[in-house]
Amino acid sequence: MKGSYKASDIKVLDEISHIRLNAGMYIGDTTTPVHLVEEALDNALDECLAGFASIIAVTLDTKNHVYSILDNGRGIPISNDVPKTISMKLFSGAKFQHSKTAYLICSGLHGVGLVAVNALSEFYLVEVYRNDKHAVFRFEETKFKEKKIEEYTNVAPFSTKIQFKPDKGIFETLTPDIDRVRRRLLIASIELPRSTFVLNVDEKREVFRVDKDKFFTEYCFSEGDKETSKIINISVKDGVEEFNVKFCYSLEGPVSQKISTSVNLLPVDGGGTHVNWFLDVLKDLFVSKAKRAGIKIQPYDCLCGLRAYLSLSLKAPEFSGQTKDKLINRKSYFDKLVKKLKASMDFYFSHHQDQLDLLLGHFEQYRRKLDAKKIRATLDGKRASTKFTKLRDCTTSQGELFIVEGDSAGGSFIQCRDPRKHAIFPLKGKIPSVANVKDILKNKEINELIQSLGTGVGPHFDVNKLKYEKVICAADADADGYHIASLLTLVLAVLVPDVIKNGHYYIATTPLYAVTKGKSFVPLWTKEELAKARTKNEPISRFKGLGELSPHQLKVSVIDERTRRLVKVEFSKNMNKMLKLFSDVAEKRKLLENESINVEGE
Repeated sequence: MKGSYKASDIKVLDEISHIRLNAGMYIGDTTTPVHLVEEALDNALDECLAGFASIIAVTLDTKNHVYSILDNGRGIPISNDVPKTISMKLFSGAKFQHSKTAYLICSGLHGVGLVAVNALSEFYLVEVYRNDKHAVFRFEETKFKEKKIEEYTNVAPFSTKIQFKPDKGIFETLTPDIDRVRRRLLIASIELPRSTFVLNVDEKREVFRVDKDKFFTEYCFSEGDKETSKIINISVKDGVEEFNVKFCYSLEGPVSQKISTSVNLLPVDGGGTHVNWFLDVLKDLFVSKAKRAGIKIQPYDCLCGLRAYLSLSLKAPEFSGQTKDKLINRKSYFDKLVKKLKASMDFYFSHHQDQLDLLLGHFEQYRRKLDAKKIRATLDGKRASTKFTKLRDCTTSQGELFIVEGDSAGGSFIQCRDPRKHAIFPLKGKIPSVANVKDILKNKEINELIQSLGTGVGPHFDVNKLKYEKVICAADADADGYHIASLLTLVLAVLVPDVIKNGHYYIATTPLYAVTKGKSFVPLWTKEELAKARTKNEPISRFKGLGELSPHQLKVSVIDERTRRLVKVEFSKNMNKMLKLFSDVAEKRKLLENESINVEGE
């Protein structure tokens, strides 16, 4: 057996040597020296959190690979060679939990940061202006080289400056991750709006002044979020500890949740306990509210499309490692904050019923989308492929379903509807002119529409399962609109005839003209009303279709029960002849002269 194992083989490394030998253990990643920048930045940010610093500047000279971080806080104490101690001795500092007198809330926690910066740099310098003194402590290749302390009575340019050049033998590249530094300063700027944060990269300067609302919409939304619920802000405190949440839901966009968080100004990309208990609060709250409203959803449905930014200020945060990318405090640590957050959330939604109804409808729609994948087609036993990508449901069981022409009109309807009562289903393009049940159901739009009604078709049809009191066709008042309304009526007459027979199907009358005075809008429904308005020289506007009506005008014309005009459709006694009209071209002219679907004004 080769080699031996003797007492002389045991080596005791000094602190600096151990860091250099095991750099990843202390800074997580040695690809770039960005963590060294962050270690010095943490200390400066802690001065801001404590209320003593109002300016932080980070300078990155990527040509010479020299980096500096300065602040105008209290300045590191220079008596007893404190700068030397905190740069060479591990576990030294004023932020340990058992003796935290200088800092109540801070991001630097372990007493490792500046020692690691010194250990992994070719040269390292601490410069301090404090109590009419100017002090410089200089290190080269980890060794302490020089100390200068002079009197200084002028206005100090800063309080503390940390400057260093990373060791090229440690890092793969000497240029730090600039985007990571930029994000640190961005988070700091939104959490500490009274402070100024500056990033100098070579010859370019960037000053960060971003409010939390702008940050949320730019960094917490996903690409494709076309419509969102109202952004909600809730804050709770327990002593000096604080939890702030800003969140909303994407109503039309990626369903996956997107959550950004910060703890004591640190971006915590790995999430952790705080994210988990916030999600639990949301699930418990909305599932309880849905149960009371008679809406069936699953807990995870309440996270569909969630967009959130969580920021915490904690006295004793615990992270998964020196890189601090995940919070691992036990759940019990947050008991008081969680209790207050639950109460605040419940209070908010108890006083904003419209927003609660909108979100419950959003969750229910997502649940139906998932359940739809389990529905088997009635024709050949294959699984249905519908995804309910169009339906915007309402939250009450006896609401109204508006079947509208196109996404543009659908968007306007969504803006002016009452989400508790009005469901919207936009049709894309014209319905195929067919009268055969099998062929109709091959059309994706019709397949989704029928499943939205909830009645089923054929042997599975049950009109008592209709989800809406009224099903309303809202199309443009032109030839194409009339054609679409006719085709839709035929489809419903073939697939779900009892919906029409039982008086649930209507066609909305759309005005071509209206009197418009400022914000006033009065539809003109008849030729007589139009002529009368003209004789009075009223300002008259003409509308080619629903897409030209503003949400307010659309509400007056089609949605508001006090002003709209609906036409109830009655079932024809000669449906066979009506169907033949759509399949036998030779019979069309003759049948059109004798038969029609009768209508009766509401």
